[in-house]
Amino acid sequence: MNGVMIQFFHWYHPGNLWNEFAEKASYLKQLGFTAVWFPPATKCFLGKEGRSYDVYDLYDLGGI
Repeated sequence: MNGVMIQFFHWYHPGNLWNEFAEKASYLKQLGFTAVWFPPATKCFLGKEGRSYDVYDLYDLGGI
């Protein structure tokens, strides 16, 4: 069986990505998506405005 992946982020996402995904997960499953691509879960330079690719410490997942 082949799967279908969705990229669940973009550079200008204004909200809380993880909460939005939790709300839409069952709907995305109904649409046939079998995998999700998220940005890395790391603390980044811009805090909550960052997209996790602007990492400044790969080992620090503490408060933002």
